[in-house]
Amino acid sequence: MKKILLLWLLISLWSVDVRATEIADTVTPSGECRLSLRSSLVGASSAVIINAAVTEVLKNNIKERRPDGSDSHSFPSRHASYAFAFGSVAAHELCFYSPLWVSASHTLANAVAMQRVYASRHYPGDVLAGAALGLASAELGYCLSKWIFPSDRCRADFGPVEESRALTTSTAALVTFCDHSRGVAVGSGIESAAAFIFPLSGCWSVGSSLRLRSHPVYLDGAYVGGLNGAAVSADGYFYRTFGRWQGEAAMSLGLLYNFECPAKSSARWSPVFELSAGMFRGVARHLSIGPRAGVDITKRPSALCALTVSIVAKAEF
Repeated sequence: MKKILLLWLLISLWSVDVRATEIADTVTPSGECRLSLRSSLVGASSAVIINAAVTEVLKNNIKERRPDGSDSHSFPSRHASYAFAFGSVAAHELCFYSPLWVSASHTLANAVAMQRVYASRHYPGDVLAGAALGLASAELGYCLSKWIFPSDRCRADFGPVEESRALTTSTAALVTFCDHSRGVAVGSGIESAAAFIFPLSGCWSVGSSLRLRSHPVYLDGAYVGGLNGAAVSADGYFYRTFGRWQGEAAMSLGLLYNFECPAKSSARWSPVFELSAGMFRGVARHLSIGPRAGVDITKRPSALCALTVSIVAKAEF
């Protein structure tokens, strides 16, 4: 830890001595301004150091057994935490060139989170906590950079934009409440989703989303495999923007295909319906992040509905 803090201090001191010609905000090929080199360097390094420090403290002090029973260091997911921290740093630094960088960085982080649950290394809550920790660390790092260099205000005024096209990526925990001790039942699962959003008039938008999800399946209390599937849905959104904040109410209706159904746990095809609400904050050009919560209704063994808690990144075009 001392070495990490010393490295951060040296980077900060070096950044302060950068010549004035390098301090000024730069301009991207598209004509948009971005933070100076010193602010970016301190923000990124602070994000990584904060994330590593907090993740390791929690990892080594909270004892939760992994789903595969290998050890008692399941919470939080280190892979998810690091992936979302680096993904958010990449989004901050590259969002000025194209919103696609925002989507790509968070899509990769979502893939890491999904893999950790699919491989029975973590519970959904572990990766959701890791995702939140990674995003929070990145934002804290960049806030620290702005506090150290108050003259670099280029990103400070960016916020969500109404009536804009968007691509969102999200990682969600699907929390079910059912008895696993008798018959076939599913546990809390995870969902990774990407949605395209197109504005209509006023505060209304429509879109379409692709969802990948996985639930652990239990037979008389014993784990027998994963209920894994993919869904396509049509979505409707209502937005209200308040400065750098944007509230959202959404409704989704789609069709779910389960390509793995251990112990005859579910039908191959089933409709899926979701109601949700979220709150997002603009943190950089084209980039907003925030939580979303709702209820998901579809056919599951011993559970008709599930509560959903999501971490969402929105790239605006």
